[in-house]
Amino acid sequence: MRRRVDALAGLALVGTAAIGPISVPTPGLLESEPPASGGAIALRHRPSRSGVRRLVLADARGELELEFPVLAPEVMGQPGAGVPVGEHAVYVHAPLRGTEARAAPELLVLGNARALWADGEPFVRAVAELRRTYGGGPVLWAPRVGLPHRLPLLAYLGIDLVDSTEGLLEAAGGTYLDPTLGPIDREAVSSERLCGCPACASEPAGPLAVHTVHAYRAAIAATRAAARAGRLRDLVEARLPAEPALAEMLRYADRELAPLLDERTPVSGGATGNYVLLESIRRPEMARFRARLLARYRPPPSKSVLLLVPCSRTKPYRRSRSHRRFASAWESLRGAERIHVVSVSSPIGLVPRELEDVPPARQYDIPVTHEWLDPERAGVVAGLGHLLATGAYRSVVAHLDPGEYEFLRPALAVGPEPRWTVGDERGTSPEAIDSLRSALESALGDTGSVPGGPLAVVREELREVASVQFGRAAADRLFAAPVRLAGRPWFQRLTDGRTELATLREERGLFHLTVAGARRMLPERTLWVEADPALSLEGDLFVPGVRDADPAIRVGDSVLLLRRGELAAVGEAVLPGRLMRELDHGLAVRVRHRAARPTDTPMTEEAPPSDTGPVVQR
Repeated sequence: MRRRVDALAGLALVGTAAIGPISVPTPGLLESEPPASGGAIALRHRPSRSGVRRLVLADARGELELEFPVLAPEVMGQPGAGVPVGEHAVYVHAPLRGTEARAAPELLVLGNARALWADGEPFVRAVAELRRTYGGGPVLWAPRVGLPHRLPLLAYLGIDLVDSTEGLLEAAGGTYLDPTLGPIDREAVSSERLCGCPACASEPAGPLAVHTVHAYRAAIAATRAAARAGRLRDLVEARLPAEPALAEMLRYADRELAPLLDERTPVSGGATGNYVLLESIRRPEMARFRARLLARYRPPPSKSVLLLVPCSRTKPYRRSRSHRRFASAWESLRGAERIHVVSVSSPIGLVPRELEDVPPARQYDIPVTHEWLDPERAGVVAGLGHLLATGAYRSVVAHLDPGEYEFLRPALAVGPEPRWTVGDERGTSPEAIDSLRSALESALGDTGSVPGGPLAVVREELREVASVQFGRAAADRLFAAPVRLAGRPWFQRLTDGRTELATLREERGLFHLTVAGARRMLPERTLWVEADPALSLEGDLFVPGVRDADPAIRVGDSVLLLRRGELAAVGEAVLPGRLMRELDHGLAVRVRHRAARPTDTPMTEEAPPSDTGPVVQR
């Protein structure tokens, strides 16, 4: 399973993989006809004895010969069969017999892929079963399901190889395939010169097979480019109108493959995502944010007034013109630090002010229509119920359009009676801001300042960021007293008075741990990687040096590197924990700080930092 992984996108492992003597790009295309050129991978048929079909995969350096048994009927075969068809390949039919882990070949060929695709959901379940059974290492080929407009979705589902056979058969029947729209009238395309391939550019038009090969090559190139740019899901959703089956498959995938998709989705980084369609609500990063809010987050104890406000196009919200106007209503109020500002948005749900930098809250964009669909409402209502059940709110202020947000009234009925502060005017109008100021002043009443001052509130808020990131038990250990905060709002440093524990930059939105911070958390055994005891960890940690890893690790997580159970270093995950165990090649963790004193940086030495900051304790 010699794979090099350059990027993750959905279940796609973007990079290259070696299968015996040949090397294939992933996701990749097997060209059935005409003969492959320009570095493409050829799929050729060779004469064979009765009862056997012989296929050859070839690149410029070598070829891999596969012998497939001809089953009756061929497209169905024997369920659960795993038949070796070459030195490096196994031919399987889903569903498998049993779910026990099996020795992983370099190539898995899903023999009944076409029949499964026709049924819809069984295809997605087969992919999930194969990855659970064989892991993420083997290259997965799904024969005769790939048409150009399907390639982004197939790659997103983790299909590493597709072939052009099905498209060439369609071309032989006179079907013109467009990489974006699927089957389309050839005369309409020819008259507008939409395709620049040799067949479409000639007069009269050339063979459809030539155009079809061009369409496949354009589609696989677009798929790989989108995956490397972190926008494969965008491309998948853009292709959904080409064929109803694509939307059906994506819905099945978001349900059946949800755990795998979550594992492969980074917790940090990435460009701003565009969440345009209803399908965007189900994206793994959005589902994760909503789930972690419910499972890991609690409103800071000092917050006694819940203030609900609309989201803004500008991210983070606090920098937007509208939210700066909102803030003008409470900036001069006594006890204003007790106000808990929570933004209402879709598809992310509720975003407390202290989580505005936690991905993807800082990196998303949506169309604003002021119309809420039922799935969007459900996420908001669930989050609101959680906040009211776990917070210590004495008052609730809703600075929201009462018509647009009418659906929140039943959820708000279980808490303190809310005061709505927006009437017919805009929420940023002078009248609305005056109403908001009056409502907040009344809600705060004679409430005194928070013991410990504003920095105590900041500590509570940062502790909740750590809880969302690491889990509540680990966050409790990291923030155990004494705790000092130093730095600026955009760069927070957490220390124990002598040693730095963690840092938080707003553009990342998540903590980076130091060795001292990791030692505090170690008893919880969270986000750990067990390294080969023989390694010195003088550089980064690569996959061959990983002995075991926490399956909860996601790309971008701050992880603890252990040797024989003892803390050796801390770093940032480059692969999910499960792939660290399943692959045999590539970078696993970028090491940031090491426990061994000769390689410590000033940030992990025992000397106190120059700016210790005030002590903030429970």
